[in-house]
Amino acid sequence: MNEINEKDDSLIYEVGFHLLPTVDEADVPLQSSNIRSIIEENGGGVIAEDMPKMLSLSYDISKSVDSKKQKFNKAYFGSIKFEVEPEKVLLIKNKIENLQNVLRFLIVKTVKENTMHTPKNPMFKKESIKEEKTVEHIEKPKVSEAEIDKSIDNLVIDQTL
Repeated sequence: MNEINEKDDSLIYEVGFHLLPTVDEADVPLQSSNIRSIIEENGGGVIAEDMPKMLSLSYDISKSVDSKKQKFNKAYFGSIKFEVEPEKVLLIKNKIENLQNVLRFLIVKTVKENTMHTPKNPMFKKESIKEEKTVEHIEKPKVSEAEIDKSIDNLVIDQTL
């Protein structure tokens, strides 16, 4: 009965994190699982996980590594969506801060559903309305060349007068 009440008090959170680019690509899943295990050790249940992928950062981020301040312009970005009691979030935050290979991270409240924007197809297609235009064909009376010449002569005479 107590476990059911604890689940009712749980909220949905998502942690987005940057791992140092100096981490070997083979070790990236291990670093992500370290963050996952911190969440699970504190009573959290993982809902969804995006494995970290290398990307260029919009600006340089500096971090002290081996007592030297270094700037990074690339990092592995990943995220984990999880459910946990609100009191445990601070413990999770403090433990993630102590991980050496985490460049930066952010924990936010979210919803269980997928919040990624997917482009929607338009409900109505724009169809160009094409109406068939009916053109009336008027048959022209056949005129002989002699009649045309006579009409031209009349026009020329009228203009000269």
